Amino acid sequence: MKLKFVVVLFILFIIPFSVLAQTGDIQGTVYQQSTGKSLVGADVHILETNQRQKTDENGAFRFTELPAGSYTFVVTHPLEAALTKVSVEISSGDTTEVKIHLGAVFKLETVVVEGKRLPPTISRTEIQGSELLRIPGSFNDTLKGLMTLPSIGIPNDYFGALYIRGSEPGANLYYLDRTPLGYPFHWGGLLSTISSETIETIDIYAGGYGAEFGLDSQAVLDIHARDSINERLDGKFNLNILYSEGLLEAKIGEKGYISASGRRSYLDLIAGPIVAQQTGQKQQLPYFSDYQLKCAYPLGEKHHLTLNAFAATDHFKIVEQSTEFTIEDETGVETIVDGLASILFKNGFDGQGIHLRSDFTENLTSHLSLTRSVNFLTIGAEIPFSEQVSQHPASESVHSVDYGYYDVKINVPLYTLREDISYQLTPKFQFEPGFLLSFSPANSFEDGRFPEYETSEVEDPAELPEVLEYAQENEDSVTVMRRSDGTHKVRERSFEEIHDEFGHDFYRTEGYLQGRYDPLSFLSVALGVRVDYLNVTQQVSIQPRGSVSLMLPNGSNLRFAYGHYEQSPQPSQLLAEDGNRALASSLTRHYIMELEHELSSRTELKLATYYKDAQKLVTPDEVANYLNQGTAYVGGAEVFLRHRIPDKFFGWISYAYTHAERRENSDAAYQPYLFDNTHIVSVVANYNFTPNFEVGAKWQYLSGTSEAPISSIVLIQDPVTRGLNPLLASADEQLSTELAPYHKLDFRVSYKWNLWGVRVGGFLDILNVYNRKNKIKFIFEEATLDVQGQEVGIERETFDAPQLSRIIYFGLTLEF
Repeated sequence: MKLKFVVVLFILFIIPFSVLAQTGDIQGTVYQQSTGKSLVGADVHILETNQRQKTDENGAFRFTELPAGSYTFVVTHPLEAALTKVSVEISSGDTTEVKIHLGAVFKLETVVVEGKRLPPTISRTEIQGSELLRIPGSFNDTLKGLMTLPSIGIPNDYFGALYIRGSEPGANLYYLDRTPLGYPFHWGGLLSTISSETIETIDIYAGGYGAEFGLDSQAVLDIHARDSINERLDGKFNLNILYSEGLLEAKIGEKGYISASGRRSYLDLIAGPIVAQQTGQKQQLPYFSDYQLKCAYPLGEKHHLTLNAFAATDHFKIVEQSTEFTIEDETGVETIVDGLASILFKNGFDGQGIHLRSDFTENLTSHLSLTRSVNFLTIGAEIPFSEQVSQHPASESVHSVDYGYYDVKINVPLYTLREDISYQLTPKFQFEPGFLLSFSPANSFEDGRFPEYETSEVEDPAELPEVLEYAQENEDSVTVMRRSDGTHKVRERSFEEIHDEFGHDFYRTEGYLQGRYDPLSFLSVALGVRVDYLNVTQQVSIQPRGSVSLMLPNGSNLRFAYGHYEQSPQPSQLLAEDGNRALASSLTRHYIMELEHELSSRTELKLATYYKDAQKLVTPDEVANYLNQGTAYVGGAEVFLRHRIPDKFFGWISYAYTHAERRENSDAAYQPYLFDNTHIVSVVANYNFTPNFEVGAKWQYLSGTSEAPISSIVLIQDPVTRGLNPLLASADEQLSTELAPYHKLDFRVSYKWNLWGVRVGGFLDILNVYNRKNKIKFIFEEATLDVQGQEVGIERETFDAPQLSRIIYFGLTLEF
């Protein structure tokens, strides 16, 4: 079985290790008792582990993965002479939040947030947003920074979409504070559509996750935005060569929070007037924009309400004056004059959510969310077809103008109601039920009209009435030119029209039951099942999932996970004229093995192997158009070594190997699929020489990839398919791409200083420091095209497109 090599790799990984003790986290803020303000630079020392941290600019500190137990914290600050000791209890699987007030009368506030740290049976990686946006070469973008983690994305200079453990980007689910994020990237992968300044953490479920996440997912990115600050009002503005960004945050009372942020690129504002002056036409050059709003407020001691809204748009409109040419013969002059051509593109989304978290008792928690999101796509083109004809060069000309046009409008709202419940029945057993109901009244409209011209010769004048009568019956326009030899040149004009409307209501009902059981101190088990129903397929899917975590005294954590994950067919495959209503969901089984070991309190090592077996994939069929007849498998191995020194250093080394093959039907042979045979190495390091001066570097290596369809690289979001499923799939048979071996070093330096009470920062990124000549290969396959009724053959061709050479990227930030 193809699983063998994964098992062998994993056995090699686990030889040196065993399993992990239960741990918890602590995070807190240090205040000055007399003023109530947070203290920057306070020293927080844990006596039992000898760990130290300096509080950041918000007076905050955080220690993670502490074994459960009691710890003594010693807190000092130059403004307070007295040394302060405090004992804090750390609970397994929980995050303990503390507020320490230093002064003559010491005060400690402790809150244990149960369940905030997810149980160890879940396969996930947590990364802090503040680290991701500071990674060199990521353009201050957290989601692009994720590409330095193992098995997430393919290193390149243009396309930032995330390929997680061999799955297509359309199989990823994105959530921003529990609201579905259906459009995560601008321009198919250039930058993410959410402000990185607001992101606190991102939980990445690369596979083998529990039953709480549903249908149509092979990986999940759960993004959490900040919901509290220490000061009354905070703000940050970012200005760089790509875009400008602003963020405002404020407290509501003592415990509430509100924020607003927005971004906009400005290439169109700078270059647009220049292009318009040169062309004589007003242009809307490509730009992107987005915004996020969030409000969080406690409703008493047991309930917490969060409201959020966000949106993003990609847009351009190009107007061009077309060319003019003439055809002259003995009958006169025929001039074809093209008028103004225009192309419009607008793609984006907006979303809103209402979320209520309720802690009814110490053991019973509910999280209810009502969300709405709308994805839209508008494409418009107007193309001129003009003809100017005279019977003799000296005579008055007759001028007529025809325009062809093509319009596409897609609008897909999605309404969801989601409930997740956690109930601690006993100290050893936790019960987790939940459900999700969704309704999506999708609709699209396609309309087009194109003039077509056909020229013929009529030698016998007696045939002219018959030609004119035929044209009149077909509502065609005819121009007749008489030649000196008595023959006639006839031009017939007709119109090809396209009218297509699509509308369908998609209903989805999902529910799950899951239990977490700790029968022994070193063993934790999670078993669950998810049941989903989608009205368009009229089928019920049952997806069992489970995981086991073994904990041994030497500090290693060994985890096994297995699950069924189903993917429903795309609407076009089911509902189009050439679709198949009998299609069922495809099934992928995940087998995950992971090993985590804490080398020290600041260093962790994670090893993983995985195997994914996909069945009943929807593939083209000559008879039924589409059938559930494809199969595929993906296997790989990962290494992730991370080191953190609070307020001084963070960095990691990651390695990933992926092997993927697929076959279209049982008679076909397995072929490399998407980005097969890839070795990817990433090295990230950021060091703070002082609290205001930071230097970072990133180096990545890619061994090269197999040939992949163009629609897997250039990802233009199709709203109907609920994600980054491509609009360019029709071009896959003619155009594909291959990533050649790639490596690049990026460097970043940043500095902050105080100016008139405002914190001013500057950063400088040097991309591709040693100017590596990386390339992307594009392949045009052999094809036969129909051009004006004639078959034209195209030979197979390849060409190499250069990736970015050395680039200097810089920006400024203002904080208050």
